Amino acid sequence: MKIVKYISAICLSLLIFSACESDLDKVYYNESEVTPAVLSGIADTYVLDANKAQTIAIKWTNPQAGYTAQITNSLQMALKGKDFENAITLYSSTEEGSYDITTLDLNSKIMTLFKSYEMEVTVEPYDFEFRIASSISDAVDSFYSNIESAQITPFIGEPEYPKVYLPGAYCDWGNPDDSFKQCQLLFSANDDGIYEGWVVFGNQAKDGWKISPEASWKTSWGTDDVTEKNPASITLATSTGNIACYDKYSYKFSFNKATLELSTKASADAWGIAGTHNDWGNAAADTPMTLAFESEASGNRAYYLTATLDLKADNAWKIRADNKWTNSFGTNDVEGEFEEAGSDNNFKVSENGTYTIKLYFNKAKAKLIVTKK
Repeated sequence: MKIVKYISAICLSLLIFSACESDLDKVYYNESEVTPAVLSGIADTYVLDANKAQTIAIKWTNPQAGYTAQITNSLQMALKGKDFENAITLYSSTEEGSYDITTLDLNSKIMTLFKSYEMEVTVEPYDFEFRIASSISDAVDSFYSNIESAQITPFIGEPEYPKVYLPGAYCDWGNPDDSFKQCQLLFSANDDGIYEGWVVFGNQAKDGWKISPEASWKTSWGTDDVTEKNPASITLATSTGNIACYDKYSYKFSFNKATLELSTKASADAWGIAGTHNDWGNAAADTPMTLAFESEASGNRAYYLTATLDLKADNAWKIRADNKWTNSFGTNDVEGEFEEAGSDNNFKVSENGTYTIKLYFNKAKAKLIVTKK
């Protein structure tokens, strides 16, 4: 008899606990208590210019879920009148703040959006809508801000930025014919005399290179100082030797053309892909990426880092250096052809398959092309 009573008491306790959990769920999330974000900062019209460094500051207030929750806010853009079908995410974050999108990035997103409709883009005004989609978890429907509209005229083709050339041993010093078409470049995205970018030398940085303001040997800058390896900064000069004081695989450089100061913003000895497929580097090392190049229609070399790997549907991933998160590339850092995971700046794939990933790093804005074999 006692056993029966004990069992009954246990069952009653479980029922009470289950009811409490259900009640707590209702307390934690109540759709009527949700306060959506308020979107602002979007003008009525924009004409995007390939050769002007412009930014658009888009702002929104913090949404509220009725309790303390981590909310992912995604800035979405869609063609007007499509009810946000095939909406593309411009930016996604769990942090408070606004987003300054460059005209180059916005134009790239427009091209991607039109591609999803298999529409041809021309240089004319198109009507778009924007909103903030706020998400607490996959188990709860997103809630949305007000909708803002804008008429935007995109541009076609890549912008031309001021640039300097880096001839060196890694590209056979611009041969054949000293054309400089083989060189990697640094770009002045703001046309302010500051030239920046990632350069991947492979194992040949130590074999020497220089910086030239144009595609010729008329003027070039180097240094005779090799006393310090991988200095934070050096001052270059004409009529000097090759730059041979660096020995890492890749660098992010900043070059001041007025003062001839070359600064190292970052460096890396290897690049790879971390993601669901290797438990973000916890289960195995990152999938290594190798340096390669191809010739563009202009004859210039396009350098890229590449890897081919098997991924499953909804696998998320990023590109990073040295199996660490100090230097990485996510969806906000590149333009191109890829799928976005919708949070944490991750890429993803929607189908099982073997994928080739190419990161064209040596550009004013890196470009990523993901192709399913």
